[in-house]
Amino acid sequence: MKKIFFIICAALLMTGCGDEEKISLKPAQNIINLNAAKDGIYTIESSLNEEFGKSVLTLTIKDKKITAASFTGYDLFGNVKDKNYGSLTGKDSDDYKKAQVAVDAIKIYPQQLVETQDLSKVDAISGATISYDQFVETTLRAVEEAAK
Repeated sequence: MKKIFFIICAALLMTGCGDEEKISLKPAQNIINLNAAKDGIYTIESSLNEEFGKSVLTLTIKDKKITAASFTGYDLFGNVKDKNYGSLTGKDSDDYKKAQVAVDAIKIYPQQLVETQDLSKVDAISGATISYDQFVETTLRAVEEAAK
């Protein structure tokens, strides 16, 4: 009986995750090297995701360290992803709750980068994979720009 209960619970957990976005793998190219980075403020826009919009990263580098980072997500209409993002179907809807996961992640990713100084240590958040991918893209491009 316990074995059947365990199998049913495992199946429910696995099917319950079907609607969630998968966490991105952290490929080796997510490693950044600030040795050649020049001091400055670098603002980079991500590629456009045709369903969820784009993001903009502003990275401040001083003395080969990331001293500040801000990351802003924009929906397809150019609106900042904030507490109202995803609320068209109501703030009690699953769409709103999922959208707010991305809003929270957008705040966490730059904090983790400044704290760790290591893009490969920024944790992808399930449900915010597109934001994570855009964060990785813009960070890599900003560091590349800083090295020019």
